[in-house]
Amino acid sequence: MSFKSLIAGSAIVLASALAPALLRAHAYPMVVVPADGAVLRDGPREIRIQFTEGIELEFSRIDVKNAAGEKMSVGNLRRIADDTVAVAVKALGPGAYRIEWQVLSVDTHVTDGVLRFTVSGGK
Repeated sequence: MSFKSLIAGSAIVLASALAPALLRAHAYPMVVVPADGAVLRDGPREIRIQFTEGIELEFSRIDVKNAAGEKMSVGNLRRIADDTVAVAVKALGPGAYRIEWQVLSVDTHVTDGVLRFTVSGGK
């Protein structure tokens, strides 16, 4: 085996070992209640998201909006755990809803996204 082949092979092994750690350097939703794409009989009273790592509450937000874009979340974002937050929502009638989230992880990376759920109203 040549020296170049040994270096190239070592670089590949090192990159493979570091990739999971680099991917975890950002906070992404791990558990969402209600789940993304869920169809609920009744509207939830709060939205709760657990992220893949701790987040800075003061620089993070969760907004719940109805199909018309009206904000349905109320009050401040609450910390449940270092990696878990919740926000209360108004009474939600039947319809489609968006959870727009943006968080600053404890390692200073900002991530954001949109999750969706539907309230069927008992149908």
